[in-house]
Amino acid sequence: MSAAMSDYEALDFGTVPRGALPAQEHEGAHVSIRDLTRLLHVDCPDEAWAAQAVFALRRVREGEPLVRAGDKFHSLYVVRSGCFKTVYTDLSGSEQVLGFPMSGDLMGADGIDSGHYSSTAISLDTSEVVIVPLASLTRLVYEFPRLEALLYRALSRELVRVQNMAWTLGTLGAEGRVAAFLLTLSARLGAMGYSRCSFNLRMTRQEIGSYLGLKLETVSRALSALNTSGVIQVQQRSIDIVDAEALRAVIDPAAGIAAGVVPQLGSDLPERAGGKRARKPRPQFEPGRAWQQLAAA
Repeated sequence: MSAAMSDYEALDFGTVPRGALPAQEHEGAHVSIRDLTRLLHVDCPDEAWAAQAVFALRRVREGEPLVRAGDKFHSLYVVRSGCFKTVYTDLSGSEQVLGFPMSGDLMGADGIDSGHYSSTAISLDTSEVVIVPLASLTRLVYEFPRLEALLYRALSRELVRVQNMAWTLGTLGAEGRVAAFLLTLSARLGAMGYSRCSFNLRMTRQEIGSYLGLKLETVSRALSALNTSGVIQVQQRSIDIVDAEALRAVIDPAAGIAAGVVPQLGSDLPERAGGKRARKPRPQFEPGRAWQQLAAA
């Protein structure tokens, strides 16, 4: 990272055209590196520079884009409050939701390689982000090498999320994907000090389906099945997790189908000739680390 500082500066990532940013910057509002590392949940060096170096804050209203796909890359963003959706649009105009960044999540890293953002980030609520110009960050890393390890940890966390999502899409059925989504959201909200059991969805079912690779109707059916079984209670966008253990059982890869939705599944398995029950095939690969932690929590 340090050796590449001049390369980043040559790309002029620190120059941010005012007209290119629809979000509103707070006049004089900023956070220190110490505050930023707390937001990212990484250890902060106990050094004076960590409190002196600061980054600006920006507010984004609901429905407004923070960045658009194709915009020139200039900064990374860390969500301070609120919620976003990141969307990729292909050449035919079809959209795919890539994620729902929340407090502590890093956005914009997809623009480092090409110099242009490859996805659009839209606020789902009145949100705040910390603006981290890459040119400023690389200069800080050059001056304070300990900051480099913190940056790698933040980037690595995003890669782990991508890997866990790949496991979800490749292994779980519709009910399992919805259950994993609700459990992850519950854990994230709990870590931010909110209720793990009762929360409102900021995203629509259509957006959840796009993220999980499911149709709107499939997401609705999965939520209805979980609601009917008593695992959760659903009132429009309001979710109450009634039986967390049963919800975790839905993503148990050994179950093959939604064990939480059908608690007495073992007695209903189809039987082979000879009276032996047919066994469900196991998944081809092991679950991601995050889901193992969720199942064991």
